[in-house]
Amino acid sequence: MFALFVALFLGGPVSAQEKLIDKIAAVVNGRVYSLSEIERMEATLSARREIAPFIYSKDKYERSELLDVAIHGQIIREKLGTQGYVVSDDAVENSIRSTEQKLGLNRESLLEFLRTKGLTYEEYFEVIRESMEFNLFASRIIAPLVTVTEQEMKNEYYRRHATDKALSFVYTVVDFSVPESQAKGKAKGAYEQALRDYQLTGRLGGGYSDLEANPLEGVREDGLHPSIASALSSTPEGSFTPAVSIGGRLRSFYVKKKDLVESQAYINAKERLGDEIFTTKSRALTQNWFDREYANYYIKKLL
Repeated sequence: MFALFVALFLGGPVSAQEKLIDKIAAVVNGRVYSLSEIERMEATLSARREIAPFIYSKDKYERSELLDVAIHGQIIREKLGTQGYVVSDDAVENSIRSTEQKLGLNRESLLEFLRTKGLTYEEYFEVIRESMEFNLFASRIIAPLVTVTEQEMKNEYYRRHATDKALSFVYTVVDFSVPESQAKGKAKGAYEQALRDYQLTGRLGGGYSDLEANPLEGVREDGLHPSIASALSSTPEGSFTPAVSIGGRLRSFYVKKKDLVESQAYINAKERLGDEIFTTKSRALTQNWFDREYANYYIKKLL
């Protein structure tokens, strides 16, 4: 009898009221995320990955990670709003209609597709909105902070093709040399270490009193002594090459600049390399951006 009275007082059966009880997954500036929301994201992850792969980029997510995705979406929306960017319902609807036209679908075909994916139209609508907001965020907030230099592309190309004998470089170096007689009886690498110390302190030890230093620009591998060419090609910028003995003098080259000569193969790969480096740097910058933004929010996670 008491159960019946409570059910009537609350406006429905006890079982119906029990279904309304949900656990809180997080609270972010007053926005409450329920566990059922996160569970729904988990259940429809496959469809979400198809619609917004740049947001749902992983094959599997822990619930705590899906919660982070949801919180990131809220932060993006609010940040865009402060800059005057709002993705309205009309804008989302226009985007959906444009997609339907491109794919030759009508609305019923789209709804049937969503049913096969286990996604409601309302959920699809919001994922499209999130995608549009993320694109705005990436282009308006993150992209201006990312730079990709010519040297970064050349370095990455060299890293991937370090064993390719067709690679050619032009160097800016300083040629340090001493008579071989001053290196006799010293341990291997002693000369290079003396040069590194000299660079740091301005004092040259080790008995290399007849050191000569000659700055050279535009040095190409063509015509270089094979041992020098080999030493230069394996030495990164800002380092000394292993010492080589030529013409009665022990030489080590400090590599100030190492530029890849733009072969056709590099030119063909350049745009792709730039895009890949941009994407990698954008991801790292985006995560750092969110880490900083979290400090501006009250965030209580319960997952």
